Amino acid sequence: MRRRVARAAGVAIAGALAAGAVAMPAVASPRERALDYLSARQDPSTGMIGPAAGRDADTSWTALAVAGAREDPARWAPGAGTPTLADAVAALAPGTVADVLRVAVARRAAGRVDDQLAALVAAQQSADGSFGGAMLTTAWGLIALRAVGRRPDDPAVGAAVGALVRMRAPDGGWATSPGAGASDVIGTATAIQALRAARMRVADPVLVGARARLLALRDRDGGFGRAAVPTAWAVMAIRALGEQPGRGAWARGGSPLSVLADLQRPDGGVRTVARGRASVFATAVAALAWSGRALPVAPGARQGPARAPRVLRRTPATGDAVTGVLSVRYADGRGGTGIDPRRTTVTVNGRDLSRRARITPFTLQLRPSALPAGVLDVVVRIRDRAGHATTSRWSVVNSG
Repeated sequence: MRRRVARAAGVAIAGALAAGAVAMPAVASPRERALDYLSARQDPSTGMIGPAAGRDADTSWTALAVAGAREDPARWAPGAGTPTLADAVAALAPGTVADVLRVAVARRAAGRVDDQLAALVAAQQSADGSFGGAMLTTAWGLIALRAVGRRPDDPAVGAAVGALVRMRAPDGGWATSPGAGASDVIGTATAIQALRAARMRVADPVLVGARARLLALRDRDGGFGRAAVPTAWAVMAIRALGEQPGRGAWARGGSPLSVLADLQRPDGGVRTVARGRASVFATAVAALAWSGRALPVAPGARQGPARAPRVLRRTPATGDAVTGVLSVRYADGRGGTGIDPRRTTVTVNGRDLSRRARITPFTLQLRPSALPAGVLDVVVRIRDRAGHATTSRWSVVNSG
């Protein structure tokens, strides 16, 4: 089915090219489409990402995804003069131990680490080397120590490594729930990333055992936990071990990368589970996995592409007479999800004429017979699949 759809899409694009309508756009990668989805959910008033519930965490994870893609959160803004993603991360107020550690790693991605934050992270560590006495917070504490500049040979890093190693389950992995008999994907994958951030050798028996346990936790289709987040998190752990998630034992019967790709919707969002809804959290973690980077990540120097749709040409021009088809040519930003014809609209003198227009992913056209006579106020609103919108407004004259 997927092959037939792809072939049909190719035929449609080839037809458009033959008609001289548009140049063929580059196919965006899963990571680029995920970033397109995330940027469409940035609040222009605060720079934060996602719905009100869980917005602090979503903003942190998006900063990690953006930096993982080698883009700069300080250049991620919905518009000129609006707060950036880096501004939003800097405004996050740490509360619990887990919040402090997550915010520290996110601020590293946003380039906003300072001495006060480093001291705050250090203050969360207990005398036994752990953070909060729990496995997951200790792993994140280890990553946070590295994020605020502690070297692998720092005594605090060594103490955290020792505490995390002591928390291993008998099966060689780590369990996120205290007292659980068996380890799980999230716990094991997080510990692997933390220990590699501390520069533990891949050949160390601790990591050899952790790798074997993570491999045993694979689903038959190559994913992990039958969900996007554990699969993405496992991909990052596999890469932290210096291996490729799409090769060797990790790809027998299916690759975790293929599982993630199958969970991505046309709008770039990633479903939490098959047939489930997309979430900012799942999309950000998947984008981070697709980036190939390891935690903690630093901001890139590259500016993110302009992801909103762009108007290429309007016919007729402002103030000119309608002598043929009224048309607008447009294109989505580089790495975008593509224009959504079903959500692109045109109004003329306040009247919606979208149903009378021919709207494609590349052009909108209205015949003169569909237009009233006189001076026309034309408003075209172009939307891409991720949710970005661009409005183009101009006046023309139709003599009728």
